[in-house]
Amino acid sequence: MIETITEAIVLDKTDSGEFDSRVYLFTKDLGKVVAKVTSGRKITSKLAGHLQPLNMVTARIIEKNGVRLVDALSHGQNKKQAHLIKIFSLVKELAAEGQRDLALWNFLKKALSNEFENKNTAEVLSLLGFDPTFAKCDRCQTAKPEKFSVRDMAFYCKKCFP
Repeated sequence: MIETITEAIVLDKTDSGEFDSRVYLFTKDLGKVVAKVTSGRKITSKLAGHLQPLNMVTARIIEKNGVRLVDALSHGQNKKQAHLIKIFSLVKELAAEGQRDLALWNFLKKALSNEFENKNTAEVLSLLGFDPTFAKCDRCQTAKPEKFSVRDMAFYCKKCFP
């Protein structure tokens, strides 16, 4: 059994079974982690309020028969910023599990704390290895494509976007 206590940002939370849930975290020490939360949806759950997307938490993660989140404590309330949902969903979909990435961690932490105004998807894509600076449309090879498809992991111009 391996136990880790680390700072984490809640990327997303989904239902799993009747009372359980699955939480997607980006941690400072472990990178992206997908953990099971047992009884996380019960009305008496102590974790339910802390595991809302865009929350910064201190998480206790145990690796035994899978990854489980057993404890979490949020660091105050963050304003729910709609423009960050798109960025966080990109990280959820494209970041590799178990790969520590301090540059991406620092970017997400700054985005939550409103320390900078340039919260665009191009910077996140660049940090995830999909730099749009020199990208071309996957179909017509037009320079400077405007769209990125997570499903295809490719850039497209407006005409060719599926």
